[in-house]
Amino acid sequence: MDYWIYENWTAEHKAVIHRSNCSFCKDGRGVHPGSSDRNGHWQGPYSTLPIAAQAAARTGRPVRRCGHCKP
Repeated sequence: MDYWIYENWTAEHKAVIHRSNCSFCKDGRGVHPGSSDRNGHWQGPYSTLPIAAQAAARTGRPVRRCGHCKP
């Protein structure tokens, strides 16, 4: 399973790690495909959770796991 990060830089200022099959992620397409990068952007895929967590930490934002798709 792959992981994706949504880096939000406007409303919530955080980096959220999602599983690729999460209904909010959809393999990095998100809920609003085709939306602009005005509010944030998807990064990935990452092959493991530790690799995704390291990438999320490099954003400098607080790192969270998605509450809908985390185990």
